[in-house]
Order: sequence, then structure tokens, then C-alpha cells
Amino acid sequence: MMRRVWEPLFMGRQLVLWLVLGSFTGGLVGIVVTYFLKILFWSIHVTALWPLWALALALPVGGLLTGLLIHYGAPDAAGHGTEAVIRAVHQKAGQINWKVAPIKALATMTTIAAGGSAGKEGPSAQIGAAVASALADFFRFSPEQRRRIVICGIGAGFAAVFGTPVAGAMLGIEVLAVGDLWYEMLLPSFAASVMAYEVAKGLGLTWFYPHVAHAIPFSLWSFGRLVGLGIAAGLAAYLLVLLMEGLHHGMQRLRSVRGWWPPLFPLLAGIVLFLLFVLVGRAPGGLSLGLLAHALAGHPVDPWMWWWKIVFVAITLGFGMSGGIITPLFVIGATLGSTVAGYLGLPLADGAAVGMMAVTAAGANAPIAAVLMGMEIFGSRLGPDLLIAVVPAFIMIGNHSVYPSQRVRLQKSPWVPIPLGIALEDAPEPPLPPPWTRKRLSEDHGSERHHRAVGSTEEASKADEALRLTWSRRDDPS
Repeated sequence: MMRRVWEPLFMGRQLVLWLVLGSFTGGLVGIVVTYFLKILFWSIHVTALWPLWALALALPVGGLLTGLLIHYGAPDAAGHGTEAVIRAVHQKAGQINWKVAPIKALATMTTIAAGGSAGKEGPSAQIGAAVASALADFFRFSPEQRRRIVICGIGAGFAAVFGTPVAGAMLGIEVLAVGDLWYEMLLPSFAASVMAYEVAKGLGLTWFYPHVAHAIPFSLWSFGRLVGLGIAAGLAAYLLVLLMEGLHHGMQRLRSVRGWWPPLFPLLAGIVLFLLFVLVGRAPGGLSLGLLAHALAGHPVDPWMWWWKIVFVAITLGFGMSGGIITPLFVIGATLGSTVAGYLGLPLADGAAVGMMAVTAAGANAPIAAVLMGMEIFGSRLGPDLLIAVVPAFIMIGNHSVYPSQRVRLQKSPWVPIPLGIALEDAPEPPLPPPWTRKRLSEDHGSERHHRAVGSTEEASKADEALRLTWSRRDDPS
């Protein structure tokens, strides 16, 4: 009887405690991320008017400085950063070296200001996670409490950089695992994201996205066209992941087999990027926010701009320069969506908006966050259109992601099995025969071949259950 009396009080205590902790973390992350973004925008403004000959020096020097900072300061600051945070959450209970935050900020500035094609959100999320981890150290949190507060820092960083508190919180949770949400993290993450957004807005940070005035009138024909746009978006994200993985693995092989000095790779990336600037212009370099705004406003774009953006991003991040990946996904999706919309007879602005969120959903394996973000940016009337395109994009990228440290909690297709409970980067990739010869691997007739492809069903279930138990603990954080 007394349990039923006290239970609501304990639940209320949990509610208030994580509201306070999440809000405090979000406020602190909002301050740090805001000033990082202001310094980053200032550095971009300084270099924006530099002539092309100046970039011939700036890009290689910026790449070399980035490589030196990462190699000798914090190796986890390489690439777009969020995958290192996801790995820390799963493997180290959120323990992050405090040096990551300042080095990540400096490495991102030397990359993007010089012309490297990357985003601003990965560093913001990594900085937010590092700040949250430092808070956990200061207050001597338990490993489980640290894990939760670091997830709050990730969502707060996303919310501050995009100006989308709801989607930022959801993205900070959804990127951790493919096909799963940890509901116990929703409240603290929302509290942190809302506070980070309000603090950033109060400190003068602004966000601008052209709003789509009208949703696409629904019909069977428009449904089919949106599905086609989603499939194209998923394939574009898949192509980006393959290029990034190929360049990264090539770099790793040269380091281990040939003994190449690691800072040399960002230097080479800078040289290659300059040659591409000479070939196709500066539009795909840097944040490409002008290109993004142009596409979202409904103006036609070069039909191959999405491809050039993929190449620029793959070289920048695949060779170890520093920056985020979500903003590049925005640009790739908006330019691809605008191009495909022209062929499908869709409004260019709507096609750019839907394509932007569909590529993001596929690349990050975060369909719910992508739909919410699209509704926050473009208005709720576009929600059904976003959902129609996002789901096929999420399916089409398969068992791949721009975040290879994501844990697998979902089988997207019985024809392409993958073990549950492990990271994407650790999943085996057995060869697949042509689709027209392969039998469906379901529970009804999975047979021995299924077990060879995904490992023992029992072992996969145990790994899956172990991961679930890790996240379902209800430690009293007081």
C-alpha cells in the first residue's frame, strides 16, 4: 500500500532532478556553442573575399594546421566528430577528454574558414558532449548518470546550432542507435535542448531558412513522386558514405602499411580541394549556406551540384580534416531535391526542402528527427510530404551511416541481415548474390545460411538484450 503512496513522489523527484540537470547542462552548452559559432562565422567572413590565388595557400596550410592539432592534441577531433561521441557513450559511459572541445573548435575553424567542405553541427555536438562530460567529472556522477548528461550535451549542441530544440533533442538520441529510442532520455534531452536554444537566441545567435508556403497537394501521383525523391535521396547518402569510407580506409592503410605521417593527409586534402575549386568554383566548399539558401528559395541549381558537394565533403572528412556532416547533408539533399523535383514536376522549393530532410534522415539513420526538424524549419504543413520521402530514404541507405559507431537495433531488410546489438563499423559484410537469386531470410525459412550471415541467433539476442539492459537501468541519480 505504501509503495503506491510513495511511487508518484519518487517519480516526481526523478522528473524534477533531470529537468534541473538537463536545463543546467543545456544552458552551459548553449553559451559555449554560441561563442564558438560566432568565432567560426567571423573567420569565414574574413576569408570569404579572398581571391583564388590566396586559397592556393590557405587550403593546404589550413589542412596541415588541422592535421597537427588533431594528431598531437586530440585524435578524436578528426572527421565530423559525432561518431566519436557515439562511441564514447556506448563504450566509455560518455567519458570524453576535455581537450577535445577547444581542439575540435580550432580544427573546425582551420578547415571551414580555409574552404574545406564540412559543417558546424558535429563540432557543436562534440563540444557539448565534452562540456557535459566535464560537468559529470566535477559533480562526480556515476557512469550511468554521466552517460545521460552527455546525451543531453549532444542534443543541446544540435539544438543551438540549428535553432530546432525539439528536433535537436530527438537527433541527439536517435543517432545513438539504428531503429531505437531511449525513452528515459527524452525529458532531460528536451530540457537541455530547449535551454540551449533559448540561451543561444538570447546571446544573439540567429537562424534563417526560407519557409515553404504550401504543402504538395496529396494524390497517388504526388505520393509516387515523393517516394521516388526519397529513393534518390537514400542513394545519394549511400554514395557519400561509400566515398568517405573508401578514402578513410585508404588513408588508414597508407598510415599503417606505408608509415605516412597523419597530418600529411589533411594537407593533401587541401591541395586536391583547391584543384577542384579551379575546376568547378567555390560554391561546394565551406558551409555552402548560400547554395543551400538558393535551392530552398526555389531557384534552379546546377544539376550536378549535389555530386560535387558529395566529392568535396568526402575529400574533406575522409582525409581527416575537421567539421560536421549534417550541414553537408542539408546541402546535398537540397540541391539533389531541387534537381529531381524539376524532372518530376514538383515545385523546386518543396523538392529542395523534402530532399534536404530525406538525405539527412538516410545519412544519419534518424528519420524521426529529420521529419521533426523539417516541420520546425519549414512548417508543420510539410510534415506528410517529409514522412513519405524520409522512410524510403532511410531504407535505401541500408546498413550504412555517416555515423559508423551507431549500434544496430533494427533489421531493415531480411535480404540484407546484420547482427543486432553491435556497432555498424563492427558488423560483418558477407557477400550477397544477385537479388533475383536470393531467398528471403525470415524466421519461417531462415535456415543455416541465415545463421552464417548474421551469426548465432542466440548470440545476437544476448548482445541485443545486454544493450537494452544497459539503457534500462533506473539508477537513482541523487
